[in-house]
Amino acid sequence: MDDILSRHKEIWEKKKILRIIYEDWYRKIISDLNADGGKTVELGSGSGNFKEYLPDLISSDIDPCNWLDMSFDAHKMPFTDQSLSNIVMIDVFHHLYNPIMFLNEAYRVLKKGGRIIMLEPFPSPFSLMIYKRFHPEPFIFETDYFNMSGLSDKDPWDSNQAIPYLIFFKHIDKFNKTFGSKFEIIKSEKMSFILYPASGGFENKQMIPDFMIPVFKITEKLLTPFKSLLAFRCYLVLGKL
Repeated sequence: MDDILSRHKEIWEKKKILRIIYEDWYRKIISDLNADGGKTVELGSGSGNFKEYLPDLISSDIDPCNWLDMSFDAHKMPFTDQSLSNIVMIDVFHHLYNPIMFLNEAYRVLKKGGRIIMLEPFPSPFSLMIYKRFHPEPFIFETDYFNMSGLSDKDPWDSNQAIPYLIFFKHIDKFNKTFGSKFEIIKSEKMSFILYPASGGFENKQMIPDFMIPVFKITEKLLTPFKSLLAFRCYLVLGKL
């Protein structure tokens, strides 16, 4: 994993379009943090870029890296009850082997009013075509994560990109039944239409020259009415009740 994250750090430095995209996402996340002055932890910090924008952030991942603050499994976090104000996750939730267990653990460590902020893949008709062709991680829609029996061993780089969609969109009634007394969904947005796929992400070649980035950003805003058909991402903010 260290080799992958080191490569991602190099790509981050070289790819201007990625920095522009993520900087917008980081600003959005920061504006939605519970601003009570308490601790904010990022899970799955990877190459650690978010901390450049939020220096007081506690960066973490499941494997230790010398540029991160902590290493632990998100299903069993080393924090006392009601000790965190925010948990931030960018492309992490869909890697969890038991997302329901994680949500219960997050409820334990968050203060009342604390927030989970996630940015995750979203399977719109357009994005599914692109993801399936260019992205190695699968979308598996058949699993019901609210009816999991037991735990399974799983590499943290394995994933099901459909997990956020299944829990917060398709099975939202089950989420509300299970967690309605614990969390409220403050924001549930579909976003990121053409600029993100044009960037190629961390794994694929950039599809547009840098001088076209402003044009694509404007086009992105114009496409907002079609977000259910085009979105590559969903943005979720959960507040602890």
